[in-house]
Amino acid sequence: MSRQRKRKPKFHVGGLPPSQVQGDTSVHFLTSGRNTSSRLLNLAPTAATRVQATEDLAEWMPFLDLADEELAAIALTISSEPQPLEDDQHAGKRKRTASDDPMALWRPMMRAYLDELIRGETLGRHGTRPSCAACGESLGEGSNSRAFRCTECGPSIHCEECLRSRHEQLPLHSPQVWTDFWRKSTLFSRSGLGMVYQLGHHGFPCPYPESRVRTLVVIDVGGIFKVDVRFCACSASLRHKHMHLSQLLDNAWYPATTMEPATCATFRVLDLFRTLKVVGNMNAHDFVGSLERMTNATFTEQVPDRYKAFGRMSRQYDFLLRAKRAGRGHAKEGLADIPAGGLAVHCWACPDPNRNLPEGWDTVDKSKSYLYSLMLALDANFRLKNRIRGNERNDPSLGSGLGYFVELNQYKEHLRHYVAEEDVSTCIAFAALMQKETRLTTGLRVSGVGGCVCARHGLVRPLGLGDLQKGERYANMDWIFLNAVGGAGLKRLVVSYDIACQWQQHIRERAKKLHDQELVTTQLDDYTLQFALPVWHAVAHESSCQAANSLTHAVGVGRTDGEGIERTWAILNPIAFSTKEMGEGNRHDTIEDKVDHVNFEKNVKQGRDDYYFGFTKLITNDAGDTLARKMIIALAERDQQVREFNQVDDSLEPSLREEWQLKVDAWNADKTCPNPYLSDAKHAGPSEAQILADLKKSELEQLRSGRGSELGAGRTTAAAFIKGALQLEDQQRRIRFEASGTMTLTAERSSQLDELRVAVLKKLRTLETHQMVFMPGVEELRSAEEEKRDADLPPPPAETTKLWLPSDLSVEQREGYLQARIGGDRSPTPTRATHLIDTRNANAVGQSSSTRFGTLIGRVGDQARRQANKYREARLALLRLKGPEFAPQFRELRDEDLRVHVESESDAKARAALGKLGSTRRARNEPSVTKKMLPVSWIWFAGGEADKEELHDSVRVQWTKSRARHDRWIEEVHLLREEMRRVIKSVEVVQREWKEREQLRDDVDEELAAGLTAYAKRQAYIYRGVEEAFRASWGTSGVAAIRAAAVVEPLTTMTSVGED
Repeated sequence: MSRQRKRKPKFHVGGLPPSQVQGDTSVHFLTSGRNTSSRLLNLAPTAATRVQATEDLAEWMPFLDLADEELAAIALTISSEPQPLEDDQHAGKRKRTASDDPMALWRPMMRAYLDELIRGETLGRHGTRPSCAACGESLGEGSNSRAFRCTECGPSIHCEECLRSRHEQLPLHSPQVWTDFWRKSTLFSRSGLGMVYQLGHHGFPCPYPESRVRTLVVIDVGGIFKVDVRFCACSASLRHKHMHLSQLLDNAWYPATTMEPATCATFRVLDLFRTLKVVGNMNAHDFVGSLERMTNATFTEQVPDRYKAFGRMSRQYDFLLRAKRAGRGHAKEGLADIPAGGLAVHCWACPDPNRNLPEGWDTVDKSKSYLYSLMLALDANFRLKNRIRGNERNDPSLGSGLGYFVELNQYKEHLRHYVAEEDVSTCIAFAALMQKETRLTTGLRVSGVGGCVCARHGLVRPLGLGDLQKGERYANMDWIFLNAVGGAGLKRLVVSYDIACQWQQHIRERAKKLHDQELVTTQLDDYTLQFALPVWHAVAHESSCQAANSLTHAVGVGRTDGEGIERTWAILNPIAFSTKEMGEGNRHDTIEDKVDHVNFEKNVKQGRDDYYFGFTKLITNDAGDTLARKMIIALAERDQQVREFNQVDDSLEPSLREEWQLKVDAWNADKTCPNPYLSDAKHAGPSEAQILADLKKSELEQLRSGRGSELGAGRTTAAAFIKGALQLEDQQRRIRFEASGTMTLTAERSSQLDELRVAVLKKLRTLETHQMVFMPGVEELRSAEEEKRDADLPPPPAETTKLWLPSDLSVEQREGYLQARIGGDRSPTPTRATHLIDTRNANAVGQSSSTRFGTLIGRVGDQARRQANKYREARLALLRLKGPEFAPQFRELRDEDLRVHVESESDAKARAALGKLGSTRRARNEPSVTKKMLPVSWIWFAGGEADKEELHDSVRVQWTKSRARHDRWIEEVHLLREEMRRVIKSVEVVQREWKEREQLRDDVDEELAAGLTAYAKRQAYIYRGVEEAFRASWGTSGVAAIRAAAVVEPLTTMTSVGED
């Protein structure tokens, strides 16, 4: 298949014309061969894009032209985890080739690979007459020159003179000398080639170096080296303010001490370790141990032990990088006057009046004010423990209160005067509430960490972390929460917390007390507060508590699930293995560096993420992916929920709809009003004894109906004949149901069924007699059917004997029977089964209790299925009489419509997918979502017999929940569009800040001023690229965006990349 080059993009990137866009075009050839799919990669505009003004962003509306059908199809494929395509599971669309299994192709080649590895242990392809690759000097036997090679430079062989010349500025390379085998040598040491590395001149000779040669231990990615160096002592050294320290740092070597440094680590190895630490949770002990083994795996020579020195250098270097990225190097006050939380990475998508909100945001209509609410999530993590160490020295954090942990001294002072609050619970014995004063803390300085993150994006708030000493006490969580809110400057806060029902009760009083004592600056009286329970933590609470505090019912939060903090904990938890034994300050610095990385990645992944389709991970360089994929899911689910709600809402009388809506509005305005999401019944559900009594009564009535019939009552009228025939049909149906059950029949039950069969056969004879009067001619039909039956076969059993019901049964009678059966299908039976399941899950302990509940649930389910079978057979009879077009209101009844399973929201799967996007780890104990989620069944809104009050109330609750899903998904779409605008505006502000920092300091020398300017320009350039990538992803048409976020057809392995 030939490669193709695309010269022009299909859409303008970031608003630029094609002539101003440079980049690679990735062309995917579809297996059908009909066309190709291409996208731009590695975009590099030739001219800087003008930063768009706030007024332009106010009118910017991404994703407006999406087609419903394509959108829904793409939304189903979006996931944060690998999802195999169903087609690939059964029959692949392309022919599999040998290249699909590279390991199988490699196995026969193992010996060849091994031989080539061993060949590298000699002179290789140079044979017996090696020569220098640089000067050509012969290095074979009889020559006075030795052969050298450098493992860093490649396999080429050099003479000693050329090796020295090539490595004058490469002191950390590892040369080898040929002595019938390759033996390790050194360049800059007395035991090796004796070279001395000159510092201070970047490769130029020093006219007056120090006479003293010093041996430094230098840690690099290739190992731990001993290097002989000379410091500069000429007049040029005067420009180094701190002499030797400055010369080492100027050479990208970080000194371990400030006085007479003897150990250094290269910036390269410090950068590598930080990346491994924040991404792979590597600890310093294992990292340094790996370098030691790379230096000498046999330990036959002493390798300098620099574990403690490296940990100290890494900690200092990481903190300086955070300060550098926060712009503190450009501030005149430097590190001396950093504001609280000044080193933290802020969320780009959360509302911030100083960075990303439009003018007049605080005066918008109340219906739109939710767009500018700050949504926070609180929780405690008891995995991030820290042990007490007896030999620990005082070593505070390098930036206490400057990043994510609250300022430690003030925090401890607050806790020292804390008086334990009274343990009051109006909900349940929730684990966190019960353990807040009793959790085991023996031998621990810290039992865990309390945290506050933005609920929608999972970024840790500045000053949003604090150590817990003894469980999850209010004193700890109050302090963390108030510091995390800080001076948000907004009007409304939404707070998700798994014990919010208890914690919120006196939070305003506790906060006011702390503010009056001048311990915190946050005043909660400045905010409208809304508290809620996270979605899958709420199930641990009572049903009334769930309905009152669930995020599902909260107005103005979209489809936020409040579980983002759990996913953040899942990312942070692996680092607990190394921080558990650290000192207090080192632990804080290590966790903050990890959080700093997590926050930054979550920010850039608001616009970019790696996603999966089929078995292939497609990594895109385009930004804008996480929010874009959330938008696709939200748009598709919004349309689905709007359709479902309209279907439900249209079946209601206007007066009833108005009554129910007023009830919802009243509760939204005042939570003391009756909760519309709860039934108005006096109790949550019938007891086990009540359900059992109702079952016995129903079964007794059915049993009695099997002993008598309208057909045997004296003079029979036509109405009595029809009613009796239907009763007989019902008895047959019951026997079939009992006989076909999965449970083995006992002898007693089998005998009872035989008695029922005898009763049915007796009634059948009576029916045949009356049919001769009311249905002349049916005897001939029965006789003809009997003649066709094989005489050798036994007669059909009573339950399958054909009744020959009257075909002239009136349509009105059939309709009435169907209406009655709908009322039976939606009777309290399904609801009671659901209630029993909930009760069993909450209370059943042990095999005996579980078995009792299981038996009762089975009986309730059997009763519901019998009602369903009555409806199905009556509907088929009506269809035979009048055809499928006659009564469309009588739909096909599926098992799912009975809703005998535990109730779940119809949008649960979409909500779970929305929450997990942008997260690299699944939250611990996060419940899975069933693959098939169903909307509200149609039987709850079809007409029927006079509904009982309980049924009417159930319909109202279902309508209210459907209305809530409808409203929340509409809010979610608006929130995502607003967040996209805020992200771009935030990145614009970051660019402007770095532009202003270019000339911020006038108290520095020329070299430092040039460095400050260069770094500011580089940062502005990086963030300009981020903004352009966001705009390229979100500024295209909606159809192009979803096609860029998904692959409709499987792609072949051939990919063409050409420069545009």
